[in-house]
Amino acid sequence: MLYSTDKMIAIFAAFVCAADMAVAALPAPQWISGDSADPAKPAPMLLKEFALDAKPKKAVFSVAVAGWCEVYVNGEKAGNDVLSPVTCQPDERISSLDFSVADLLKCGTNTLEVLLGNGWQNTFTTDAWYFASAPWVSCPKICGELNCDGRTLFVTDGAWRVYDSPIIFNGLRNGEWYDARNEGARGNLRRAKVEKYAPWGVVSPEDAVPCRAFETFAHKRVLKSPQGLDIYDFGANIAGWCEIEVEGKAGAKVVIDYDESLADDGSLLGHIKQHITGRGDPRPVQHDEYTLAGRPGGEMWHPRFTYHGFRYAQVTLSGEVRLKSIRARFVHSAFERAGTLETSDATFAALQSATERSYLSNFVGIPTDCPHREKNGWTGDAQLAMETGLWNYDARASYVHFLRMMLDAQRPNGAVPCILPCSTKFGFFWGSGPAWDAILFEIPWQLYRFYGDDKPARAAYPAMKRYIAFIEGKADGNGLYDYGLGDWCPPKGLKKTPTRLTDSAYVYAFNRRAAFWAERFGETEYAVERAAAAERIKAAFNAAFYKGDGLYDDGQLTALAAPLYFKGLCADGAEEKVVQRLVAAVRANAHKAHFGILGAKWAPRVLAEFGYADDAYLMFVQPEMPGWAYWLQFGDGTLRESWASDSSHNHIMFGDLSAWAYEYAAGIVPLEPGFKKIAFRPHVLKGVDSFIATHKTPFGDIKAGWRRVNGKVEFVCEGPKEIKVLRGSDAGEEATVKVDFSHETGLVKPMHGVGQPPMVDKLGSWSMMHYIKEAGIPYSRLHDVGGWLRGGRPKRRSPARRTNEPNES
Repeated sequence: MLYSTDKMIAIFAAFVCAADMAVAALPAPQWISGDSADPAKPAPMLLKEFALDAKPKKAVFSVAVAGWCEVYVNGEKAGNDVLSPVTCQPDERISSLDFSVADLLKCGTNTLEVLLGNGWQNTFTTDAWYFASAPWVSCPKICGELNCDGRTLFVTDGAWRVYDSPIIFNGLRNGEWYDARNEGARGNLRRAKVEKYAPWGVVSPEDAVPCRAFETFAHKRVLKSPQGLDIYDFGANIAGWCEIEVEGKAGAKVVIDYDESLADDGSLLGHIKQHITGRGDPRPVQHDEYTLAGRPGGEMWHPRFTYHGFRYAQVTLSGEVRLKSIRARFVHSAFERAGTLETSDATFAALQSATERSYLSNFVGIPTDCPHREKNGWTGDAQLAMETGLWNYDARASYVHFLRMMLDAQRPNGAVPCILPCSTKFGFFWGSGPAWDAILFEIPWQLYRFYGDDKPARAAYPAMKRYIAFIEGKADGNGLYDYGLGDWCPPKGLKKTPTRLTDSAYVYAFNRRAAFWAERFGETEYAVERAAAAERIKAAFNAAFYKGDGLYDDGQLTALAAPLYFKGLCADGAEEKVVQRLVAAVRANAHKAHFGILGAKWAPRVLAEFGYADDAYLMFVQPEMPGWAYWLQFGDGTLRESWASDSSHNHIMFGDLSAWAYEYAAGIVPLEPGFKKIAFRPHVLKGVDSFIATHKTPFGDIKAGWRRVNGKVEFVCEGPKEIKVLRGSDAGEEATVKVDFSHETGLVKPMHGVGQPPMVDKLGSWSMMHYIKEAGIPYSRLHDVGGWLRGGRPKRRSPARRTNEPNES
């Protein structure tokens, strides 16, 4: 439910009246702050003292937050979340939080304190994205109430007090400075400031997965900078911060500067600062400071209201201080795991690990491009990596949140930004374009595909229609589209596939998706209109780019893959010739990654789709540049922004290889929304001994894949009985195959015919294990399991291939 500010205040007031009619109604809660947006002033701690005659059974502090906050009751922090709440589009919406605090309360006098951080609310740093002039920039503030056992005890108002916390500076991109000498002092104690208005229109309960601190990393080695400073190498590129333990005298200082890479002279490279310090902002970037209180036995600290992207931490000590320990802490959204991949190939296993780390590093509340240089929610990165995210993690709620940010940011003319949140001066011009705007269509589609949930699509459907009306106004005289970034970051020196080609392919897909949703939502006339628009784009696309004999444009890999990736776009009857062109080009280039971020997703999928999974796999694991495995030699454990590794070392936009492995190597293909029906289409890869995947579906866990055992190939496909499994792409038969859900699945006797379940002793769930002689396998594609069981040999897949679109399965 979405609440306006006035509505939320009214609800809070209603809570008071309904909770205890015998108690005089309290006034509505007010927005209160620490009175200043000046970044030079310390982070405010809002304070409320109150008395309780008895300890409540239930107590909830409900509070809307502009900025970031931590809540403390009697000195103890409430909850485990960090960097909370997750940002919205701040000029349109902020989030409210509920803190259960009953266990922290006591009889007698209690204190409730709210520590406020600037976060995305007070983005004062001068940067390339103009956040310093965003319309919402103001001091962080709250509005809320404490409810104990069904009655409102108090609300936020001018009676609250505020004092300066030990956090003397905090900035999202700059860092945090902490003076431990101020702990417990309640310096500059004063009345909280009552805010007369709020710049946003809606307050909503927090709906994104919260952020938390997870894995810790000890340093692998200590290097020396040219100035003789210690640089700690944690051997992993992550998002988060350093935790330190120090001992020394009051006033001594520890300064930590973070970076993900080193210059040739051994100093911090500093390229992560380019979009901030280059804009004239005098404050350091990715920089923390801790001033000691001088406590006997030592002190421990980490920042609260910033995070960094880093592998290296340079430490500067001043005064009498000893650094007893330092470790890196990985901070990201607290997703539950949804899937696992296991393979005998060490190279691909390392790439899977790197993909997961890059994904999590770039999901600190919202999906971002990188955790250091920008921390921006680039929509192109998000849409390209979404399937990888959903195969591995339950990120559903966070994508719904990100979609709502997009809906809030959409302009009346239908335009959507390329970053979220976005200021008024950046996001709608350079960087926008169909390949990035695709997130508006991709989030509803993938949530429907993975969970069977069309509510996000229903919410976004009007926005999709507005966007399509907007994008149609961008068409050139031939009905094609050309603006935005296109196939971003191809190898240097390689001609980029024309943006006009890739943009037009996306707009074709947008119209097909809109037609699908229109039909589902009962707007048949609009569905027909959009289907016709897609056909017009197809005709214009092929007139402009198809040269005949399977050649699109100049034969770039992305150009060849595009009409095959977007089903139905290829010139009629030309698919097989285009596939052969693509395969020949891939092999001629020694399986190197001759494409940017769009081709990196399209080409491997198309290759596997048409029976050339081995070629796709070689693209992933070949060790030379340009290629994914080339990045592994640097030891960061993450994917990168450029094939040459000369920019960000922690990007997720090339990360679809993980989703590819679930669907093609292991063979799990959802055919109906929410995995109600799947196809089991594994690819046995040359030179690989095993590939096994698991995934949690709305109906239960499934497991699929294969392994080589004693010269034979063993196929595994297990799951709950509620899921139907289609075995093979061409056979067409489906069967619910049942076996005990203990997953103790020995050798199943051969089927008596296609579509017949194997003979099993127990019923419950389905499972499939087949032993097939490896000798004579001519292709990596196992496209017809039934045919194999009859002793036949598979044929190449027909160009009339399968599709992931539920309406066409």
